Amino acid sequence: MEREVKFVLPSDGSGAYRVVVEVGHSTGEILAAGQLELAANPLPKSLLVFCAHEDDEGAHAGIIRAAVENSTPIHVVYFTSGDAGSCDRYYQHSCSPAEALNFGALRMEEARASLGHLGVPRENIFFLGLPDGGSGEIWSRHVAFSHPYLSVLLASDHAPYEGLYRPNLPFARASVVEAAKELIRKFQPEWIYAGHPDERHVDHRTNQWFVVEALQELLREGVVTPQLTLLVDQSYGPGPQKPAPYHYEKHTLLVTPEARAKAQEASWFYQSQSGNRNLGRIRSRDQLPRQEIHLRVLDWNEHEGWNKKD
Repeated sequence: MEREVKFVLPSDGSGAYRVVVEVGHSTGEILAAGQLELAANPLPKSLLVFCAHEDDEGAHAGIIRAAVENSTPIHVVYFTSGDAGSCDRYYQHSCSPAEALNFGALRMEEARASLGHLGVPRENIFFLGLPDGGSGEIWSRHVAFSHPYLSVLLASDHAPYEGLYRPNLPFARASVVEAAKELIRKFQPEWIYAGHPDERHVDHRTNQWFVVEALQELLREGVVTPQLTLLVDQSYGPGPQKPAPYHYEKHTLLVTPEARAKAQEASWFYQSQSGNRNLGRIRSRDQLPRQEIHLRVLDWNEHEGWNKKD
């Protein structure tokens, strides 16, 4: 027996709903029953996610899965290759440049697999190949193309990996911002996700600094408008730097248990970071959070140059 039933959800914004399906006999006996949880959220026409490291997309797994389920164009960009994160633990000794290069390539492949589990195709995933932990030096002391930062771990002042969005990208602020501008110009996202500008990890906060610098330049060029939505992660601990002057608005995305379970599974692809430890911390459906919280930056188009001053 097949039967199609259509229903309409309320149109007054976000909401979480439980759909109960029952198959009954003419006698009144219930032959089968099931439930389905739905989450309704306003979604953009397209979105672009900037991550500092491979595995940082976990903070955006809910919106990534929502975009995939609704056929919303989504692209994900990683600034660094993650070459320093657990490299020594992975090889059980201090990493040589060749081992760091191999480890970075491994982490990028893990990111492709993790995002693939969420439904993002490989062709929508991009890497810039910056040195893990080097974003602060690149931002502050290596501005021009002609004066790139030298990564001691990678023994290189340009991105040495294969399959990058821009091969041989110089480790300089100008080149990173130009690459971010090109990606924003290419995909014209309605929403952009980035790291928090006050985050204690230098790569996370400069993630947002690179993105805002690109947006402000594109704003002056007439490519974007101040109405573009920029969302950032919650801060997991403030760093020693001067706090950002922005104003924020809480943004809550409702997430279904199915989407959250898939996000939990996606984290297991990062064997180089956690091994099987995440498998030992499996949470049941009832334990998985039903919300994904970010902060909307209300005035990203203002306060230009605040993070370039001593």
